[in-house]
Amino acid sequence: MDIRRVEAGQGIVWVQTGWAGFMRLPGLWILLTLVFLAIVVILSLIPYVGSLIVALIGPVLGAGALEAARRTSRGENFAIGILFDAFSRNAALNDLLVLGAVSLAVNGLIMGVGAVCIGSSMLGMGMMHGEGGALVGLGLGALIGLPLVLTLHALLSAALFFAVPLVMEGRASPLAAMQDSLKACWVNWAALLLFSIVVTILSVLAMISMGLGFLVLGPVLTCAVWAAYAGIFPAEPALAQPPEPVS
Repeated sequence: MDIRRVEAGQGIVWVQTGWAGFMRLPGLWILLTLVFLAIVVILSLIPYVGSLIVALIGPVLGAGALEAARRTSRGENFAIGILFDAFSRNAALNDLLVLGAVSLAVNGLIMGVGAVCIGSSMLGMGMMHGEGGALVGLGLGALIGLPLVLTLHALLSAALFFAVPLVMEGRASPLAAMQDSLKACWVNWAALLLFSIVVTILSVLAMISMGLGFLVLGPVLTCAVWAAYAGIFPAEPALAQPPEPVS
């Protein structure tokens, strides 16, 4: 698959493109975001399995939001129901659910790695130095485990960043899409680093308004992610049609 290398400055251009996409249909985007958040909150309230369901169908809802971003980038309108677009496409739905399941499983493994680092450090220091040693072990375990967990989470985020649109468009299987996404993030690390810094600053500003700023930032980032995807994974050229026979 053709993966394009872009300049670092594209990280800002993506955010600017995302803002332009939001401003084209601001009311509709805010309503779409409210529906998305309502679904997540309601599902999260289900005892025991709510958060698991959210993690599983997250890529499916994300694909619907990215489809809205794609139509916005083409100057088209969309309806709120587009959020559930992938549920009506069996092939895409199955692959997106696989992405959710892989993400859920890997997240569980990462948390397990962090727990093992802290637990083993506490146990070892505790056996040697008693209760005081266990506390020291907690600190040492966190010192080792936290950077490791953050690094693994960053790798998982990179693997998922472009995986949803790749699967949504049927350009790759779930695992292949994660590999392509990770490679694309590695190749374009400078642009994505700048993008992440800008997003972090905007997120802090969004929190100042009691979180209401995320009703704007969410759509902006959705359109920005689509702009990044479209720029790094150029559309595959259509096959040339054979000439019609001359009668």
